[in-house]
Amino acid sequence: MSLVYIAKAFLSKQPCLAFRIYDNILNMELSDFSGQYYFFDKQEFGRVFVFIDFGNVRPWAKEFWPEENKFRFSVEVDISKLAQVCNWISPIKKFFYYGHYDEKQDIDKHRKSVFRIDKARDSGFQVKTKPIKMIPRYDEEGKFIGRFPKCNFDVEMTMTMLQKIEKYDTVMIFSGDSDFGGLLGYLKNKGKKVIIVCTRNRMSKELETVADKFIPAETLKSFLKYESKTNSPKQ
Repeated sequence: MSLVYIAKAFLSKQPCLAFRIYDNILNMELSDFSGQYYFFDKQEFGRVFVFIDFGNVRPWAKEFWPEENKFRFSVEVDISKLAQVCNWISPIKKFFYYGHYDEKQDIDKHRKSVFRIDKARDSGFQVKTKPIKMIPRYDEEGKFIGRFPKCNFDVEMTMTMLQKIEKYDTVMIFSGDSDFGGLLGYLKNKGKKVIIVCTRNRMSKELETVADKFIPAETLKSFLKYESKTNSPKQ
């Protein structure tokens, strides 16, 4: 059928349209191939919902590019490329969870966190966000040692998975957080399939136990590198 469309375009003296159709078909075929080669056969896992815990995903960069990120984040995981990788398996929905700093806390961190969130929206993710809290910490003797950022999305991700349970066959979660073990075990008992994507060092035993398939994030490294082309805030 694809060749028929291309032939009709040529016969109607629209070669540009023919080449555009061919290019789209080629891209679709490459996407399908990538999804099956790096992930799984889409027919086997049915309707897929993707969940990105970006607070867990962003630190992958330190494992992917340790020299560049030895002292600070210099090379990051590209959010738009992450969306493209997710699209290889044509998910029904893809959710992105990430917190943002308040302007009063740190204007520079606020600007950068909002930049990442906006980029996720522009890349087709359904974004869930909330303010990052600065939690005081104390040493064993009760001495105050500082305030540290905290913004977990365990509850929000759990609610979405449970509320949408009839709308997917498989959850594909980009996180190795052991806190999801109980939830994913429950979904398995309900007949759902579970796919975990994270680095080998971050894969918890709890998630390893419930996963139908584990995809090491290291295999995706070459597709996720952020390359700055403007003066926009670093991811």
